Amino acid sequence: MPRPTLKIVGSQRDALYEQVRNHLAGLGDVVVALECQKDYAMAERLAIEFGEDFRLMADLGWQPQDGRDTVELTMPPHDLMEVAKRLRDEAHGGLADVEEDRESVAPPPVIKGYEDARDTCDTILAALAEAEGGDIRVRRT
Repeated sequence: MPRPTLKIVGSQRDALYEQVRNHLAGLGDVVVALECQKDYAMAERLAIEFGEDFRLMADLGWQPQDGRDTVELTMPPHDLMEVAKRLRDEAHGGLADVEEDRESVAPPPVIKGYEDARDTCDTILAALAEAEGGDIRVRRT
């Protein structure tokens, strides 16, 4: 029996793509945690997060420009919920950083990118909650 999937529109795909790509820029942090800091718990957490990112990128596509009207997210619902919550929290953090640093003004596309990523993740989480009867549980906070 096929598992239900969630579809997002192209602009939502683009917002998620940018947020995931930004997170993947920290891939080297796994090596730092393992080799320099000997923080194996941190290395494991990062490995899980990057694994989620790679899985989501399989649905989003690797090219910056995709052109699809809709994109089907085929990750298992719980995994999608995990990554959507993390990406939403990272977008909130990016917006908070922009607001906190009053001396330098972030360009409007940066702010819009964070807002779009946050809103897309909220939409995904709401759809997942509805599909699960309002009962969503996330491992990490």
